[in-house]
Amino acid sequence: MDRRKFLGLTAAAAVAASAQQKEETAIASATRDETPRVAIVLSSFTGGEDHDGTKYSGLADPQPVTANLTAAQIDAMVRKAIELGVTPQGTLGDIIAEDEWVVIKPNIVACHGLGPEDKDGGAHHRYIKGTVTDLRVVQSLIAYLVEHKCGARITIAEGSGEWLPKERSKSPVDGWTTEWGGEFGGLSYRKMVDEFSKKHPGIQFDIVDLNFDGTVEMPAPANPERTYHIPKTIQQCDRLISVCPLKTHTGTGISAAMKNYIGIAPGSHYGFPKMALHKLGPLEQTIVDLYSIHPADYAIVGGCWGIGGKGPFYPGGVSVHHNLILAGASTVAVDAVAAAIMGFKPEEIKYFAIAERRGFGGSDTDLIWTRGNEIEQARRDFRNP
Repeated sequence: MDRRKFLGLTAAAAVAASAQQKEETAIASATRDETPRVAIVLSSFTGGEDHDGTKYSGLADPQPVTANLTAAQIDAMVRKAIELGVTPQGTLGDIIAEDEWVVIKPNIVACHGLGPEDKDGGAHHRYIKGTVTDLRVVQSLIAYLVEHKCGARITIAEGSGEWLPKERSKSPVDGWTTEWGGEFGGLSYRKMVDEFSKKHPGIQFDIVDLNFDGTVEMPAPANPERTYHIPKTIQQCDRLISVCPLKTHTGTGISAAMKNYIGIAPGSHYGFPKMALHKLGPLEQTIVDLYSIHPADYAIVGGCWGIGGKGPFYPGGVSVHHNLILAGASTVAVDAVAAAIMGFKPEEIKYFAIAERRGFGGSDTDLIWTRGNEIEQARRDFRNP
């Protein structure tokens, strides 16, 4: 039985159960289908339908998955993924209030313009395509949040183990100011924040380097016996959205929205490249521990390029062109779909099993409602690390 038929039977069973309960109590009328939804949108997406036959439109300007995409084409993919990657409470726009503080956590593990030869306190690796979050995806997400009146403060926050902010290093560039050799249309995070601030003065836009943010020491809800230094930005924000590329990783198999949480551990306490984290115990447990401090309210994974092979760095890592966006409110489900698309078996990714035991959702793709393209359509060859 394929996934859509299975989910159709699941939904039908839920409806039947709800009908039976209504005879016993009026409360049952509020029963919701909690099946996690994950959007899969390739640049070639031309439309599709749900298991119940409901049709939805495709992209207005579909492109081959090997095409070089414009910012407008990526924006359309991000918005379509958010449209399809709904939550039990509705769309992403429905779950974030106008007065909330929203933190967007990209993955910026490398910095264009810095390499191993640069000695400024960071642990530099050569930048290659797919190593970091596509800035155009972040730009589209922020534009969506602004248009839907989501958030009074929108912060881009990262704590890379690879580079230091300019004011703390000898280098003229950092992950906030580099323009990535023009790869993302000349965007930098600093430029992005400045432009949004000018256009929307009623909203606070800012950047927080989590390596040097104020911290609190606290136990991890997923593992109370272990405590971590956590940036106050992560502890205090109302909403957190993890945005990252698809990557392989020699330590964990894959690196996606949950692995992105390694970046919240401040380098001021754990060093560069945060090797002190590895001394605390298995990396898989540390990932889930950090995630449990403030689980993501939403996850967006993908872009134009990812990393295969012995990632995430050169020379072991190899760039993979895929033109794919995944989105959803269940981080484990989004990451599980990402793993399957990359050619991995989700049941073999150790931190998925730990996350499921801790109540953060399951990784069985047969129990995940995928919308848009199918996993099989999106599957690419990401060389195993």
